Amino acid sequence: MEIPMGTQGCFSKSLLLSASILVLWMLQGSQAALHIQKIPEQPQKNQDLLLSVQGVPDTFQDFNWYLGEEMYGGTRLFTYIPGIQRPQRDGSAMGQRDIVGFPNGSMVLRRAQPTDSGTYQVAITINSEWTMKAKTEVQVAGKC
Repeated sequence: MEIPMGTQGCFSKSLLLSASILVLWMLQGSQAALHIQKIPEQPQKNQDLLLSVQGVPDTFQDFNWYLGEEMYGGTRLFTYIPGIQRPQRDGSAMGQRDIVGFPNGSMVLRRAQPTDSGTYQVAITINSEWTMKAKTEVQVAGKC
């Protein structure tokens, strides 16, 4: 089948628009792929807790970890900016916690305490227009 000469440009533009929409839809759908795995799943008092982030893209600008349901400066545990000499910048919610961030977006909370229980959230900045987010609930049990 031959496409009439006057409609080839419209057909190409329509195809390009469809492909662009599909790519954007796929990129936004990949945000749902971000997941936090707790290791161990049920931490005990004084045990190290790894919050391992799965689904992080190969390149990103930075990531921020928060403690609580809200994500703002007062709940920020730390910011991690890969590629600089001191990549981790502690936030106001860090307090006396011993937390270390890793270049893959994950973090470890050393010697977790029952008072460390709560909602942990990570926001990974891909670029100025795209941030991926995930959250998990942590319950640190006291030893019996």
